[in-house]
Amino acid sequence: MLFFLANIVVLALAAWASWWLSGYDAKLTGENERRDFIRRAIRVGTTLVLVELAFLSLWRFWRYGDQASGMAYLIIALPLALLWVGCLGELCAHTFHRLIDPEDHREFDPLKSRRDLDMLARLVRNGRKEEAIQLCQMLKESGDVSVATLDTMLEHLGVKPDNVLKPKPLTEAYQLRSQGKLSEAEAKLNSLLMENPANVDAALMLMRLYAQDLHRSDKASEVLRSLELQPNIAHAHIEFARRSIYEWSHPTAKEAVGEAQPESLDELLANGYFGTAIEILEQKVKEQPQDFDLWLKLAETQARHCGNIHQAEKIIQRLEANPAFSPEQIQLAGTRLKEWREARLQHR
Repeated sequence: MLFFLANIVVLALAAWASWWLSGYDAKLTGENERRDFIRRAIRVGTTLVLVELAFLSLWRFWRYGDQASGMAYLIIALPLALLWVGCLGELCAHTFHRLIDPEDHREFDPLKSRRDLDMLARLVRNGRKEEAIQLCQMLKESGDVSVATLDTMLEHLGVKPDNVLKPKPLTEAYQLRSQGKLSEAEAKLNSLLMENPANVDAALMLMRLYAQDLHRSDKASEVLRSLELQPNIAHAHIEFARRSIYEWSHPTAKEAVGEAQPESLDELLANGYFGTAIEILEQKVKEQPQDFDLWLKLAETQARHCGNIHQAEKIIQRLEANPAFSPEQIQLAGTRLKEWREARLQHR
């Protein structure tokens, strides 16, 4: 009776632990739930067989002193370790990442800032000034969107910059620029970016200084390219910065912008709506995971228009793991990725 009870407890614990740990399998894509479930189930089933054999060996060794059973236990432990070494490595990596970068326990929505900025742009284009100002203030309080981006939009809407709270590290640079001390403001902003290259607020202010005050759109574009290379920068910020550089360099550009937002993907890309285009492509890929052209277009948009080669590589890797695509298609995707890498290197 004790044997059966212990056996059930061990198998139950092994099933629970192995199913939980299988969630750290790096080859789980999340795009095909059935395939991911089968992969995890096979791993758990294999584990339970090995655990059962190990339990029987230990039981025989403990009950009867069978030395051969003790050796069998050690032999069984080896394939069990090989089966789980990848998942354990991923678990350790995630644990280490959480230690150095604690998680925000709020529900994560990676597209929220992009949608907020698109909504703000629509309100401005439709002449709904008061609503746009209210939305800017709400976004500033939430902290979900770059403060410098919202300050620029508020200034465009006629809200005096003196009434807008600036983040403390940028206050001095902002005051220097307002006083016409452009060289000092430039040095201050460059110093901030040396300390933190992913400082979106400092980067946007420096881009504006170059494009609007010094009439050096080339240097503003250099700052933008440096910002694009930083991880975890929202595409909406990059999109906004790219459009703003053009507007700051061409004061009459705002008047030439049409009221209607482009509808097709090609129009969105041509007009610099990269964040919106990526959101549409990601949704279409989710709905049509077997459409090779959509996958390739999404990767191309990330690589060519957003300069995010790392994200494009991830998309191609997911494409390669999709059994719906032929070797010829996978080879084509690899060739295109190589071309994007080379083009990116040439523009540096």
